[in-house]
Amino acid sequence: MKQIVKFSKVRFYAIALTVLLIVSGLITTVLHDGFNFGIDFQAGLSQRIQIAPVALSLTYEGADSVVVNVSAGVVRVELRDQDGMQTLSFPPAEYATVRDLAQGLERISGVKADVVGNPQAASADIVTGLGLPYVLSEEPVYLNTAHTDAQNYIEIQQFREAVEQLGSVQVQVVGNPVQQEFLLRVQDEEGGRKDVLEAQITTLVEGAFGEHTVVLKQSDYVGPRFSEALARQSIFLTVVALLLILLYVWFRFKLGFAVASISALAHDILFMIAFIGAFQIEINTATIAAVLTIIGYSLNDTIVVFDRIRENTEIMKERSFRTIIDASITQSLSRTLITSLTTLIAVTALFIFGTGLIRDFSLNLIVGVVVGTYSSIFVASPVLLEWVQHKKKRLAKRLGKKYDPARGEILETAPAGNSGASRRIEAPQETAKQQQQTRKEVKIEQVDRKLKGKRQKSKKKK
Repeated sequence: MKQIVKFSKVRFYAIALTVLLIVSGLITTVLHDGFNFGIDFQAGLSQRIQIAPVALSLTYEGADSVVVNVSAGVVRVELRDQDGMQTLSFPPAEYATVRDLAQGLERISGVKADVVGNPQAASADIVTGLGLPYVLSEEPVYLNTAHTDAQNYIEIQQFREAVEQLGSVQVQVVGNPVQQEFLLRVQDEEGGRKDVLEAQITTLVEGAFGEHTVVLKQSDYVGPRFSEALARQSIFLTVVALLLILLYVWFRFKLGFAVASISALAHDILFMIAFIGAFQIEINTATIAAVLTIIGYSLNDTIVVFDRIRENTEIMKERSFRTIIDASITQSLSRTLITSLTTLIAVTALFIFGTGLIRDFSLNLIVGVVVGTYSSIFVASPVLLEWVQHKKKRLAKRLGKKYDPARGEILETAPAGNSGASRRIEAPQETAKQQQQTRKEVKIEQVDRKLKGKRQKSKKKK
């Protein structure tokens, strides 16, 4: 067998390091005023708002139906009349500025496009929102362009001051701060105030930063009953999953293995909670899914190590249990690292190219895979070692013997003449001669029974 890496020698340092990181993360979470609960677990209204300068004002006077939409930076107009539907596109390659776009739109009969903001603003910067598509009428609708001035933009503190009248409001910057896109959540413990809160937010933000500058990108509302039930069910399902895992590992191995695996899973969950709280990652249903995925991944890693420990316990009977654990981890290390690296490559790709919930989900998985691999080596196995050593200490104490933790053996004092010497307790064994004699006796008895039976059969036939 290749050289054994003595992981058990650094087990106390490894556990101390993770405890320090977990405590630091929880303290940082408290300093951040708690966790960043998403709308799934916090009753109220969640909106993503972009404050963008007004570019165009559009009206229509006529009998036909005119619908304006913006998709991938291209303005499209659908004309519906009694003869059918016609679609017109105004790509940025042909209509580079807002002024060019306004002139192109005014070629449509009955449409009036007034430039409100900077006429030289790029038409490719026109932003989309939940209000699109617009059905044009005599009442004006507005198209907005993204803010691009890196020297002068609305900061998060200014936005907080604008909406502070709403009471308990959480505000976050989404993406590049220059784009002036914010995520805010307003609590609604009473429920039923969705329309009132939406109107208040729009009034306050437009009052502070300009009329018609609010572009609503996303709006979600969750009532207090639903959020409370969802939080309760998430906690319940997580606890049930841990209990089922405990029973499974107990059934497959022993109680000590089950306790060690649950200790590793508890370590992973606490570390993830501390990480999520410290970096203020939003806690939503995707976060719960990521944590449950990490539990399954970490458990699989731990079971592989434990299976190797169980096999080596039979093969390496002359070795101490500490050596068996180190040998088992060393033997399964290459498999663990290859699996973890392969998973990290896939999840990192999701993190780099993903957006929104997918990005948060993949970030949680990246941290979880690293922590799960770490806990299988430096948490689960050391806990199992301490469990076995504690059982042997209790057994030695009950027998009035001594326990040697270095060798993991129960010792007894040798007879007089070897003062101070100790020997390992071993079960009494028969000598080779006694064993051979026993086998011979048993064999003879079986032959006698068989012969006796044949004689009886032959007598009956006669």
